[in-house]
Amino acid sequence: GMNRADLILLDHEMPVTSGPKVLEMLRSDDSTKSIPVMFLTGKSDKESVMEVVSLRPEGYFLKSIQREELLEKLSEFFTTHR
Repeated sequence: GMNRADLILLDHEMPVTSGPKVLEMLRSDDSTKSIPVMFLTGKSDKESVMEVVSLRPEGYFLKSIQREELLEKLSEFFTTHR
């Protein structure tokens, strides 16, 4: 539809459900499964990272990332996914 998101930025730690769960839900729904998802997380432990990477998000950033760097990566993404 017209209001499809171009990109979803998910936080790994969310109050109601975890980022990976949300990503699984998005992937299993036809209307949202093609929307690229990027993750922001404060967790760098191996299990969390593997859990996210196995869902093949478009990008994966640690929260310690500098704002400029994040914005740069996002604009890079939009340039390559026109």
